[in-house]
Amino acid sequence: MMKWKKRVHLTDEQKISAYKEEIITLEQVDYSPLYSQDVAYHNYGYIHTFRVISDGLRLANMKQFMAGVLAGIWIGLVYVAVAYATFSITNASISKILTGAIFGSVILLISFLGGGFVTAHMWYNRTMFKKVERWSIFLKACGLVYAGNIIGIMIFTIIFQLSGALDHTSMIKLVDGVEVKWTLGNHIYESFGAAKLYEVGSAIKNGEALTASEVFKTIGYVFASAVLCNFLICLATQGSKSAKGNTVAAMIMYFLVLFYFAIGGYQHCVANWFGAWMLILRAISDPTSQHANMAWAFVAFNIIPAILGNFVGALIIGTFMGLFNKEFDTLLVKEARMKFLAEEIERIENKKMKIKK
Repeated sequence: MMKWKKRVHLTDEQKISAYKEEIITLEQVDYSPLYSQDVAYHNYGYIHTFRVISDGLRLANMKQFMAGVLAGIWIGLVYVAVAYATFSITNASISKILTGAIFGSVILLISFLGGGFVTAHMWYNRTMFKKVERWSIFLKACGLVYAGNIIGIMIFTIIFQLSGALDHTSMIKLVDGVEVKWTLGNHIYESFGAAKLYEVGSAIKNGEALTASEVFKTIGYVFASAVLCNFLICLATQGSKSAKGNTVAAMIMYFLVLFYFAIGGYQHCVANWFGAWMLILRAISDPTSQHANMAWAFVAFNIIPAILGNFVGALIIGTFMGLFNKEFDTLLVKEARMKFLAEEIERIENKKMKIKK
């Protein structure tokens, strides 16, 4: 018969004592390989991505939030450029290549002007399961950056909507054999909104009731696409660090991987908020049941599955990269664990001092 092991609750003093003993053990480890400039490019990139994201989780709350806001504004700026560039192009292949070439520039804006994506933080999520970081710290950092991303995109899309460009930029287009005035707003609605909802988007446009099959297929497509998306986003982050400080090489790595991401049309829980806000604003400015249904469906069946898919994608590719760089990953985890334990001791001691006061 299986016996459950009784969980032992340690006092604060016992925790501090145990943590100090573990720190002493971890301090005996030779961490010098992590600080060598002679390691291979891929090892160097892995080591420094680990450290940069670990440090990034501890930035001040306002800095986290504002980094997200800035990145959100850059996303909006780049998506509008993509929309203008592909507006009158009917060739799907050329449109995808243009999208990839233009969208990759968002990382240049972030690198030189500042900003941060929640999906980059997700690269670090597997370390939570190795107890080298508190879930509360990780989730708080992700939440602040993501809130900033959403607000940044909202600010940009509202101002863009007020500019009138959505209606003033137009052409005559054949839709189901009929010539209609096709505006930039229609193009964004279709390409960045309805198209990303797959079967659900088609059903809403046709005025049909949603079926369970359509909903589950759409969620499945978005989730799987989001997993692939964060394979690339995480690799872009790591790839740029592999350049060993060479700015040009880092930008090429960033740009190249994001080019693949944009061409593939993968689902990104931050970038997709551009489509979400444009649908929400369309529903507000033109309140029809179709527009309202498209807006709430996008958040429910695209944004939420994309968040989960991005998280899983980061966990998978991060685990694979950790195994590939195992000798360095082991040292990084021990070094991070030592830092975590020191912070835990400080946290417990500060809590005791507050209680005394």
